[in-house]
Amino acid sequence: MAMPDSLPSAVARLDPANSQLFKVLPEVFQVAAQSSTPLQALLAVAEDLQQPVRDTLDHLHTVPDPGRTPTSLVPFLSRWVDLDWLTLAGPDATGAATAGVPLDRQRDLIACAANLSARRGTVGGLTRFLHLATGVPGFAVDAVPGTFHIVVRVPPAAADQLELIRRIVKGIKPAHVTDTVEVAGDDRPAT
Repeated sequence: MAMPDSLPSAVARLDPANSQLFKVLPEVFQVAAQSSTPLQALLAVAEDLQQPVRDTLDHLHTVPDPGRTPTSLVPFLSRWVDLDWLTLAGPDATGAATAGVPLDRQRDLIACAANLSARRGTVGGLTRFLHLATGVPGFAVDAVPGTFHIVVRVPPAAADQLELIRRIVKGIKPAHVTDTVEVAGDDRPAT
């Protein structure tokens, strides 16, 4: 019986000293594999079949890291830390540009999710959230004395993201507080 041409190359790749599968075989198979070409070929094929699983498991630690996780898993991580309401378009969205937070901003928000959650409902937490989500610093939140009302002042550089800013303010502020969103330097309210 003739051996296929591809068999010698598969056997040549199997090094019993470096083979993970070879090390877990019973001793009788380890001894037989030293001289049995068909058994060496079978072991080489079995190792090739397991390689994709090993590669995935070797990189499993990158999945929960928002900076290194594959792009396709960012929405999963976003849902994991209760930020998925930002990954989808809001009910008032009018175009593709308002479909949510850009991917790099989502990664930053996910990385800071624990801190943001601890500061939720505070002025500092809202300004930090707006900064991370828009990538623009300089937000200011003023509480109107004697009322349950806040005024969010948006820096001019973030004026093109008003729809996203409104969604964030509605989602982060305490439920009993009303709000107004204004672009800084603009006399008219943006809300």
